[in-house]
Amino acid sequence: MRRLRVRWVIVGGVATAALLFPGAIALAGQNTTGVSAQGLLWTGDPARGTRVFDGLETAPGTITVANDPQNRFGRSFRYETWDNSNRKKERCESRGLRRPDGSVIKLGAGQLGQTFYLGWRALWAPMPTTKGRWISFWQLHWSGAGPGGGPMTIRTLGDGKLHLQYVSPDGRTDRNIWSTALQTGVWHSFVVGIKLSRGSDGFIELWYDGQRQRFVNNTDRFMGALFKGDHVNYTWGVYRSGPNSGHAVEYVNNAKLGTTFADVAQ
Repeated sequence: MRRLRVRWVIVGGVATAALLFPGAIALAGQNTTGVSAQGLLWTGDPARGTRVFDGLETAPGTITVANDPQNRFGRSFRYETWDNSNRKKERCESRGLRRPDGSVIKLGAGQLGQTFYLGWRALWAPMPTTKGRWISFWQLHWSGAGPGGGPMTIRTLGDGKLHLQYVSPDGRTDRNIWSTALQTGVWHSFVVGIKLSRGSDGFIELWYDGQRQRFVNNTDRFMGALFKGDHVNYTWGVYRSGPNSGHAVEYVNNAKLGTTFADVAQ
């Protein structure tokens, strides 16, 4: 697999009245906002249900709130998919982040040069894999940039490993920049830090199970451009190539977006 090629279908959530996070500025007449706040910007509170996301894609699948099957972390988001009869790709993903007031967080051109941190816990149980076939569990995805996925995906290639893939905006760099053993049936925590940039001053940072990770360049910060199109979206769920088969479930817990590592640390 060279990269994930994706197509989004917006189904949205129902807005509910609540307070904005401090510093968030709504755009008049629109249901989308940029980001001007500092600190914690968004939390994936299961009490709000799937309204915490901008949209859902279930082809096929379901996205619900359910108890942690291991009784450790409480209510969590549960993504489940199963076989398509046509043996094509299967996708069960949430896309984007929605505030309690209903506005959608947009990390766009106005946020170039800024740094953001996203943290969450994930459990994959069950998660059948097929040798040589990919499954994506999380993506940072360009929006408004035409076909082609990127710039980042946490995935497996059916090789018993978990990878972080980086795709440059020009498509010239497409590689796994970090890998570890894939463990299903176990909770793992992630924090991904990004500096949004169209140029080489952009960067990626990764913490896995509380430990800062080193990339294939033997540093703990991978430099590279991370922006094209209109904005970037965060997605969770199970998106897989068709030859994978069987019911697959990802649980996501304690998801947070902030401007510092401490805001979202797991």
